[in-house]
Amino acid sequence: MSDIKKIIEEDYKRKVKKFEQLTEERKAVIIGDSMVAYLNLNKYNLENLVINQGIAGDTTLGVLKRLHLVHRLKPSIVIISVGSNDMVLTNLSFDKTIKNILKIKKEIESNTEANVYVMSLTPVLRDSPITNSEYVSNRENRDIQFINEELKSRLKESEFLLVYDDLLDDEKNLNIDYTTDGIHLNPKGYEKYVTHIKKIIKQE
Repeated sequence: MSDIKKIIEEDYKRKVKKFEQLTEERKAVIIGDSMVAYLNLNKYNLENLVINQGIAGDTTLGVLKRLHLVHRLKPSIVIISVGSNDMVLTNLSFDKTIKNILKIKKEIESNTEANVYVMSLTPVLRDSPITNSEYVSNRENRDIQFINEELKSRLKESEFLLVYDDLLDDEKNLNIDYTTDGIHLNPKGYEKYVTHIKKIIKQE
């Protein structure tokens, strides 16, 4: 895990430098971890509407440190999609992760005029032939559900984007048809994910 952490830290620094050079403005910014980083905006015709500020392996702590990169772009919409990596790459309690996500939202609202939305954490598929056990690690769907339920209870209904349920199979795991490795989404999975983004952009 230490090697993975080193790779993540180096990528974080590279991406932050890249984001610091952004000058164009878009209607929306989506910020978060690999779920955001691997989202191909061009494929879903969002490249002229959304700026992608995803960093693979990022945590709520990492996002909190780079919020100034969102503020400077003056978006009217911000979507937050982060939290799952806290279970693997930090020692944070679930409650602290939840508080950090809410803090991210509050800080963006305090520094911009954006409407801020929180995407639910996504499920995982454990013990499948395609599962990358190193990536999935000790993430459990019951824990992910707990965080999602807490977020849902602390946010307005319109502010919480519940993609989790859309990605489940009959056993309440991440549907194998939607994933490449038991955690990350394939294009079919991103169709579900992007539906929530497009809905928000369309209504504003």
